[in-house]
Amino acid sequence: MTKRNKSIIAILAATAAFGGMATMAPAQGSEVRQAINAGIVGETATGYLGFAQTPSGELRAQVDAINLGRRSAFADLAQQRGTTRQQVAEETACNRLSSVNPGQVYQLRDGAWRTRGSAPIATPSYC
Repeated sequence: MTKRNKSIIAILAATAAFGGMATMAPAQGSEVRQAINAGIVGETATGYLGFAQTPSGELRAQVDAINLGRRSAFADLAQQRGTTRQQVAEETACNRLSSVNPGQVYQLRDGAWRTRGSAPIATPSYC
């Protein structure tokens, strides 16, 4: 396993530990999971979840909480690795984009929202 893959695994584990993943316990994340599957919420090139459509206030609050958890995890990992939070977030984004399922939405650096088809997402050149 390469050092980069180990780092990504550590990022994902820490993000999950901080409640930063969209696959939280059903009581906490069912609305977010439904919104991801409906194309309202998606992964972005920044490492955070974003809104492809206008969310309800409750959904916005849940996604904001997930993103706060991710931000905290990114900051902790950046400190451990001697890098920036943004660098950790971007590395995580590259990994998270590969986990977007067909029919779900995602956003690359150009800001356009896309819906994943049956083919895997082509890895952006910055990944």
